[in-house]
Amino acid sequence: MSERRGEIQWLRAVAALEVVIVHSDLTTKHLADSSVIQGWYGRIGGIGVELFFVVSGFIICLVAPRAQGGVSFMLGRIRRIIPLCVIFTSLAAVIHLSASRYLVAPYPITPEYLLRSALTLPQWSYPILGPTWTLEHEMVFYLVVAGALLLGALTHLRKLALGAVVVALGCLGCWLGPHPDVSVWTFHLASPYMLAFGFGWLLCCGEQAGGRERAAIAAFCVGAVLLAFAVGQEWSSRLLLRVSVVTLVCAVVLQARGPLSADGAVNRMAWRLGDASFSLYLTHWFVLSGIGKIVAAAGVPHGLALPVRLTGILLAMAVGLVAYRLLEMPIDRFLRGLSRARRPAVLPVPARWAAGEIPVPERVAAAIPAPQPGSVLDGRVGP
Repeated sequence: MSERRGEIQWLRAVAALEVVIVHSDLTTKHLADSSVIQGWYGRIGGIGVELFFVVSGFIICLVAPRAQGGVSFMLGRIRRIIPLCVIFTSLAAVIHLSASRYLVAPYPITPEYLLRSALTLPQWSYPILGPTWTLEHEMVFYLVVAGALLLGALTHLRKLALGAVVVALGCLGCWLGPHPDVSVWTFHLASPYMLAFGFGWLLCCGEQAGGRERAAIAAFCVGAVLLAFAVGQEWSSRLLLRVSVVTLVCAVVLQARGPLSADGAVNRMAWRLGDASFSLYLTHWFVLSGIGKIVAAAGVPHGLALPVRLTGILLAMAVGLVAYRLLEMPIDRFLRGLSRARRPAVLPVPARWAAGEIPVPERVAAAIPAPQPGSVLDGRVGP
């Protein structure tokens, strides 16, 4: 499928930009006492993370049914996430170990800590490259989806059931909380953030459903929110409120598919930023932190805090776009090429099947080649 979901690209771009704005305090920490996260915006600061999770749930609901089984799906997710994470985690580790003045990691770097951080394995502490903590939750969500695929093809009813299971895991996470008796894997599997993935997944199911079914899905989500508030703790209630807000925002933005998918300069810029959201997410910390250190060393006056912040945000966006073009895209193309080279040959698809004129027999549907990359529906998701 080659259609462009412009509204999804907009959501990804906004999510990435919001995270950059919150972290732009790194550029001004030596110039001013005020900061984004300490002002009025602090209550919702970083909400781009929850937005990423909801959008991820939506996109994976579109992509997962086309995978050739759970193993194939999970390998595709690993191919998309791990290589860049290894590169930038290693860069952060090198900076931390080689420049003692610029400590990056929150803890001493051990081989186990480096391995867990690079491979986005669940851990209680922040990873070496702080923002990649969100990828731990992403990968656990992918494992849940892969497990469902191992049980069979994701029909519409199975997708609804899987969405309900993911939401239930989120409710369970609200009840359990960060209890010391809970293992780190259980904490990630049953986490309030699972509600974001589940709501995004069910938004996609609702888009593909009829009116009554859509109303039933909405009622289920509202009931899940009320249940999570009832059984949850103060720690989870704040997350639940943020997830609920971004889910409503996504539901509204999805209705603007037409204008946000129309060709135009502003939309094209948002689409590019949405494409590059993963690279932007991984690189912005280096850019913003580096600018903050340069500003401190140069003795920039405090009155220039706002221009410095805006410069840092714009430069982070530019570096993210460059990293996407020069690093993320070539790596992805190379790994996709290796995957296609190892894939067994498939029989040509009859023209009437490909055109959708007649239904494809269920027993041969799995042999039909997956859609070619190039749109948001090929599974390019941010953290």
